[in-house]
Amino acid sequence: MTRVRTRKKVAKKQYTTYAAIGLVIFIFLTETEEGQHILTWLFNILLIGILGYGYYRFFLRKKRFTHIVDLKEVDTMDGLEFERYLVPLFECIGYNAEVTKGSGDYGADLIIKKKRKKYVVQAKRYSSSIGVSAIQQVVGAIGYYKANGGMVVTNQYFTPAAEELAKHNRIRLIDRDELSFMIKKYQGGLNKWR
Repeated sequence: MTRVRTRKKVAKKQYTTYAAIGLVIFIFLTETEEGQHILTWLFNILLIGILGYGYYRFFLRKKRFTHIVDLKEVDTMDGLEFERYLVPLFECIGYNAEVTKGSGDYGADLIIKKKRKKYVVQAKRYSSSIGVSAIQQVVGAIGYYKANGGMVVTNQYFTPAAEELAKHNRIRLIDRDELSFMIKKYQGGLNKWR
């Protein structure tokens, strides 16, 4: 507890120091004509960066598969398509999501982050119920990726044994019904997830 407080105090002192140095540099630059030109260039670069990030965030980051209306189309996807499809769904509910490498992913198909918390996600696009192996993979991935928790997302339902194992390991299960809800949310529907 005291270490955390000490770190926060040190960080606060550092921020104060950086702010003071920045203010001195700013005042120094505003006194000369050259400094004013430098500040103008820095401001323009910052403005272009902010506009570029906004363009990226709101236009280029929109993923494919926005046309999908129901789970029948999800049922026709292959595993990798399903993983990629989940990225914008998780981003819609406030996570930063990325697909892991295909083979050798140690049980995590996606890594999602939100408010300094990291979660591993196992994506299972199957034609039958999901058993305990998916839960076991996520439990292993939590340790490997040093995650705070895990989820299994599927276009089907879970067996009772899988639900029991997930409950004991605190793994979040997202089945066909909840996935359908996420898709509706992504398309501008309900607001349960926020």
